[in-house]
Amino acid sequence: MNMKTITATLTAVLFVTLGRSSNAESEKPLAEGSFFNGEDLTGWSGNEGFWSVKDGAIIGHSDKRVAKNEFLWSTVPVGDFHFVVEVKLTPDNRNAGIQFRSKKANAHGQAHGYQADVGAGVWGKLYHEHGRGKLDWNNRAAKAVKPGEWNRYEILAVGDRIWTAINGTLCVAVRDHEGERSGQIALQIHSGPPQTVHYRKPTLTHDPPVQLAGLGEAELDAKLVRVGQPAAEPTKKPRIKPRSDAAPATGAAIDWSKRIAAADPGSKGEAWAKPDFDDKAWKTMKLPGHFENAGLPDYDGVVWFRKTVELSAAQAGAKASVHLGQIDDMDVSWVNGKRVGGYEVPGAHFTVRNYPIPAGVLRAGENTIAVRVMDHGSPGGIAGKPEELALRVGAESFSLANQWRYAPGASLAVLNKVVERAIPAAPELATQVTKFTDGFALEEGDVLAFLGGSMMVKQIESGALETYLTRAAGERSVYFRDISWQADTVYRQQRPRNFGTHAEMLDRIGATVAVAAFGQVEAMDGVELLPEFISAYEKLLEAEVRPRTEKIVLVTPFPFARAEGNPHLPDLTRHNVSIKAYAQAIVKLAKRRGWIAVDLSGFNTGGLTIGGLQLTPSGHERWASLVTEQFTGEPTLVLSTGWDAVREQIGQKNFLWRRHWRPTNWAFLYGNRQTQPSSKDHRPGKPRWFPIEVDAIIPRIEAAQARIFELRENVK
Repeated sequence: MNMKTITATLTAVLFVTLGRSSNAESEKPLAEGSFFNGEDLTGWSGNEGFWSVKDGAIIGHSDKRVAKNEFLWSTVPVGDFHFVVEVKLTPDNRNAGIQFRSKKANAHGQAHGYQADVGAGVWGKLYHEHGRGKLDWNNRAAKAVKPGEWNRYEILAVGDRIWTAINGTLCVAVRDHEGERSGQIALQIHSGPPQTVHYRKPTLTHDPPVQLAGLGEAELDAKLVRVGQPAAEPTKKPRIKPRSDAAPATGAAIDWSKRIAAADPGSKGEAWAKPDFDDKAWKTMKLPGHFENAGLPDYDGVVWFRKTVELSAAQAGAKASVHLGQIDDMDVSWVNGKRVGGYEVPGAHFTVRNYPIPAGVLRAGENTIAVRVMDHGSPGGIAGKPEELALRVGAESFSLANQWRYAPGASLAVLNKVVERAIPAAPELATQVTKFTDGFALEEGDVLAFLGGSMMVKQIESGALETYLTRAAGERSVYFRDISWQADTVYRQQRPRNFGTHAEMLDRIGATVAVAAFGQVEAMDGVELLPEFISAYEKLLEAEVRPRTEKIVLVTPFPFARAEGNPHLPDLTRHNVSIKAYAQAIVKLAKRRGWIAVDLSGFNTGGLTIGGLQLTPSGHERWASLVTEQFTGEPTLVLSTGWDAVREQIGQKNFLWRRHWRPTNWAFLYGNRQTQPSSKDHRPGKPRWFPIEVDAIIPRIEAAQARIFELRENVK
């Protein structure tokens, strides 16, 4: 043993002696080379309400929400060292950590210094607690960790070099010129929901040989990167799926072709497109025209059309094309059972269909044209101009503006049921369908979607709630997306043509948590309509939200206030009896379905509203504070001025998001004015510039989000 090791050991014994309890069992000295005697917390200090020793392991435990990070400090100082400990986290989606070369930041025992992170999404990452934030945020531990089991965690620190390994897999390898060279070790239980973290067999070696994970010093040095280089992206960073010109109306979320293939009788084996299919029992319809006005009133979904044309051998051998005019919304078209073209995404209802027919498809005699039309709302059909419908063969043209046989296929209602039952979530989002287990929690990579009406729209614009929750998320990468809309109610969510639904937007953003706030306006209908409200609310969530995530939070309405300064405005407080009843019913709904409710029926809005209804900026601040308190189970702290920059950046990010997901000029983008010159590229064969421009906002949103995380770390 060299002199430095002897000195460190003697120092450790001195610290342990000073920190010894009067308990007889704890009088045993610590074994040489260890700083834990395996029996009690001799030589350690921390909040006794969270820490204990059981079966030779140090246990950090709370059966209630942990208000702030709790640390158990070793009195043994460390400089260059190798530390080994086995760690188990229960549940495995909680958060903990191992501080090293650290010091107490305040009288409460909060830590400042290096942390080897523990927990879902952060295992093996290197963090600088209450300091520089993320130092090495790689994902090397992802496959090494055994969730819910014991994991061997190693930390090797020599000079400015730091390495960590989990279960023999090298995780961190950094050189940090700015970092601390000495300090203490502390074990952490992170703030948040109830949890238990076990640390067993901790072993500390001073002045160790430089070897780890089966690698020698030269090999370990070769893997070092310098802290300060660009940080790695968050491991579960969600990318917003672009709508793109290939899927203009609803993005990649809905694959109508797959739905139709699963439910439409005519599409099974393309049976109704085959030339020998017997369609004599079908009715006839004169085209062009919308089918709702010609035999199928109030119908949305698939309708098949078939027509035969007689050709001579010479005509069948000529260059040919089929022209069908505008089709509302989507189509697939066949000639003699051969697919010749189609638009299988919404938004192309003003596009004139002109499909070339491959050589050899036409034949002498009878030729069959089959068109499968899919309409997902409003009038549908082959509904262009009569002169646009034709079969052109060489120099001849056969008009198709006349009688066609038709038959309905799968209705929109049937197709929507297929989505709810059969279309699985993307593999990388499969965990989203899990429910909250121990109350509200923010996990690494979570995407929170906000739904509601005008109140939620204004709250998102204020940035208050997102700022509070960004702080509550700590070092976790959590994302927030607003899909609320002015005047939305549980009964009606009106959108522009081809805009898409809540469900489709939740898919586009990869939502893992949905926060819905409805009932403020609906409560004005009175208690008599409360059953209808709850039925509509549950139906909305069941159809639009639950197939994407079971993590649902319902925020209740809050009491109205008396209008101040304007006696001509109505006294809305007469509706507060209804507000209370609606809030109670929402809480019961959430409890019955296993969701979470935030009850704001006791919110005193006096002096915090405009006209008694809309919240003032101070009202939104208080609303966000109350919601956060119920989320976290602890009083919302007043944010320091350092958070002003974070909130400003949140506002910029949300400004970009609003411009992307609901641009003002939607009609020109994907709506009913796509034919306008300003909506399309004037060069033949070129894609429309407008959708490309709107999707180009996505990288700017992600850059703004990265800046939020960066600013947050500076004020931790």
